[in-house]
Amino acid sequence: MRLLASEQVGSPPPEVTEAGRRFDPFHPDFVVDPYPTLAEFQRSEPIFYSPVLDSWIVTRYATVRAVLRDTDRFSPRIVSDPLTPLCPHARDIIVNSEFDVPGLLVNNDSPSHPHCRKFFGEPLKPQRLASLRPFIEKTVSAQIDRMIETGSPADLAMGLTWDVPALVLFRLLGIPDEDVPQVKEYADSRVVLLWGRPTEEEQIRLTSGALAFFRYTTKLVHSRLENPGDDYPSDVIRQRAGDDSQATIRDIIAVTFNLLFAGHETTSSASANILSAVLSRPEIWAGVVDGSINISKLVEEGLRFDPPVQAWRRLVKEDAVLDGVEIPAGSRLLLHFAAANRDPERFEEPELFNPERGNAGQHTSFGIGAHFCLGATLARIEIETMIRQLAERLPGIKLVPGQQPDYLPNTSFRGLRRLQVSW
Repeated sequence: MRLLASEQVGSPPPEVTEAGRRFDPFHPDFVVDPYPTLAEFQRSEPIFYSPVLDSWIVTRYATVRAVLRDTDRFSPRIVSDPLTPLCPHARDIIVNSEFDVPGLLVNNDSPSHPHCRKFFGEPLKPQRLASLRPFIEKTVSAQIDRMIETGSPADLAMGLTWDVPALVLFRLLGIPDEDVPQVKEYADSRVVLLWGRPTEEEQIRLTSGALAFFRYTTKLVHSRLENPGDDYPSDVIRQRAGDDSQATIRDIIAVTFNLLFAGHETTSSASANILSAVLSRPEIWAGVVDGSINISKLVEEGLRFDPPVQAWRRLVKEDAVLDGVEIPAGSRLLLHFAAANRDPERFEEPELFNPERGNAGQHTSFGIGAHFCLGATLARIEIETMIRQLAERLPGIKLVPGQQPDYLPNTSFRGLRRLQVSW
């Protein structure tokens, strides 16, 4: 098992400033609404060291963008390392097993990353993903049918945004629909294990779950070796043509394992967040229903306004200066997309949800540069389809008043787990 960033010995901790003392991404108030605090820090200390995370928090749009583009000095290889170091028992579960997920895409550096991205991204080209449109339309329609049949009020997250991205991903990966709950449970667990503050008991349980899911993925890929189908693992296997220099079976298992999480969790969160923002503004929803508001532009503004990926990590490979602050080699960065997306130097009146915003598409929510999200096209298709069909079939839908938002406490992912609506 490769060395984790949490086990590396870096420089002595830097001086902790006022922002660093106050920043607590796990505080309930911050989890519910991080934006006022992030805006304050962006004005007073746009970059600061957080002892809670042993990371430098980066909030300005221009700086986040520059770091993402500079893969020579800032490495992504710590992205999927647990924020909280694994306890000995949890680590032993992994070390003494066949679990093996090397860095290939999101947490990989050059020189291997460009090849891996090209090879594994080939079956995910926009035209291939667009071919899923009929299935997406049918799936969204079926989920809305179930909601209508069950009756008002309903949970829009559980009834629509929770399942649709998973069902589409499962179609892409060739997995039976009945496995949706299992994959979703694992996705929530992985958020807590890698980007949260789990107890040792929770780490042991979650690590055991990760191992079980790795075995599930291994079985899936080997079944496609024997019986190829019309799905992503089969496409990659055919493209490999038995050539380990292109990709090994181990590599294919690792990428499929990560896709089972990244391919749906963020889209589920994005769609719930956007629908919450739109339905809480009846005048905007009315514009969606009557067609005066462009849904594609609305989605871009939603991704900017309340992104499903709030923050992402980088490792500083050599001494650097960011926003006038010296950052030593070996330091960890937490690039706050949520803050960058509301930087007033880039977005005018950033706290306003404006579906007509001309530069909303400049958000950082899918990343920037060499590690831009391969599934961005599919996510946009799914979110737009859900919003359009809801507007057509349930134009009178509205939020149930008085509900309390529910999010998993973690540093990086934000998505409503419940969204009560009536019609």
